[in-house]
Amino acid sequence: MTTSSSDFFLRLLSLPLFQGLGRREYVEMAERVSFACRKESAGTILICQDEPCRSLIFVLSGDIIVSCHDDRHGYVLSEQLHAPQVLQPDSLFGLNTTYTRTFTAETEVEVLEIEKSAVRDTLFDYTIFRFNYLNLLSHNLQQAHRSRWRSLPLDLRHRFVRFLSDRCYRPAGRKELRIKMTQLARELDATRLNVSRMLSDLQAQGMVQLRRERIIIPSFQDLLRMR
Repeated sequence: MTTSSSDFFLRLLSLPLFQGLGRREYVEMAERVSFACRKESAGTILICQDEPCRSLIFVLSGDIIVSCHDDRHGYVLSEQLHAPQVLQPDSLFGLNTTYTRTFTAETEVEVLEIEKSAVRDTLFDYTIFRFNYLNLLSHNLQQAHRSRWRSLPLDLRHRFVRFLSDRCYRPAGRKELRIKMTQLARELDATRLNVSRMLSDLQAQGMVQLRRERIIIPSFQDLLRMR
């Protein structure tokens, strides 16, 4: 294995679907699957919400913004993610194989893309990749199931946190919610005045930053830890 090949192997191991892969398996896999990488500049849209998923896309380096709008386009939740990431692997198979979010490069990023046919016909031959893929899908499914059965909080601030948590791609990091106050009040089943007061209290505690029709959460994990 050459130095460059060895470096790429170590970077591959940082990705959730390749963790635990041995060097012998990697060399064999590299001979059967094309691991072509490319760089994308800041602002490039890597994936669009609702477009078909035809490949596995990995971000090896850089930062990305993942965003999602509701079905009526009434609000948008955006999040910052850091590499390494695999982008929505649960969209590759099933009855609905479309992406549910948009992914945009925030900085220059390095991307690895593997076609669906290579995943299906080659990578699933390797036990470690197959188990990693199944474990990732199982984790996502279990999290979704648990979230549907959680009781709705009575406290307005906790309802706001739950609203964000149920829609997050990852429950940590920086978030930005673009929404009108009247829309948020409807979503939280509260009056506009009470929602405004709740957000002002959170801003006074440094948990959120309020802008015109925007709510910025610098650290969602800090908001989750509030009691």
